[in-house]
Amino acid sequence: MAIQRGLFGPISGKIGDRVYATVNGVTYVRSLPRKTTIPATEKQLIQRAKFGLVSRFLHPIGWILNSSYKVINRKKTGIWVSFRQIMDEAVTGEYPDFEIDYAKANLIQGHLAPPRETCITAEKQNLNLSWSFNQQVNSYSTDELIVLVYCISLKEFWCNDKTGMRRSDECGSIILPEEYAERECCIWLFYRSEPQNAYSNSVYLGKVNIY
Repeated sequence: MAIQRGLFGPISGKIGDRVYATVNGVTYVRSLPRKTTIPATEKQLIQRAKFGLVSRFLHPIGWILNSSYKVINRKKTGIWVSFRQIMDEAVTGEYPDFEIDYAKANLIQGHLAPPRETCITAEKQNLNLSWSFNQQVNSYSTDELIVLVYCISLKEFWCNDKTGMRRSDECGSIILPEEYAERECCIWLFYRSEPQNAYSNSVYLGKVNIY
C-alpha cells in the first residue's frame, strides 16, 4: 500500500479507483481490487465453502480462543490455530454439504490439566456436570471450570466463563438460555486458572438434548 500525505489534511474513503485511509496522521492509498469474470474452479468453490463453514463456527468464540492461546504463543492467534486444525481434520462430507465433526474440533489449548472423568446430564434447562479432581501436575483446586455450548440448529455458541465452579468442587450446574430448550447442543469443558493467565485443553463431552 502506498503512502499519501494530503495537502488539505487527512483523506479517507473511496475516490475513483483508489481507497484512502488515514492512520496516525499518515494517509495510505491502495487500488480497488479488480473484478474478475473468470468463473471459480471447483477446487476454489470447495475451499470457499469450507472456509465459510469454519469461519462462521469459530467467529463467536474468537475472543476466548485468542485469550487462551496467547499464553502459549503470542505470535499466533488462537482462532487461526483452531481454524487450521478444523479445516484439516474436522470438516467432513462432500461439497456443497460440508459439516464439522465436533468431536474432532480442538478449541481451547493450554498447559493446565484438562477435566477428567466428566459426566453430563440435562434436566429442563439445567446442565448438570460432574468431574474428578486428583492432584496432579498443573492441576490446582482453584481452577475455574468453563463451559462452551454450541446449539446445532441455531448455529451459535454460548459460553459461561464465570460459572464459579472450581476443580475441587467435582460437580455443579448451569442454566442454559431459554432458546436452547428442545434443541441438541454440543458441550466442551476446560479450566482457567484463578489469575486467568493459564488454560487447559478443552474436552468434548458430546451432544446433549436440552428438554
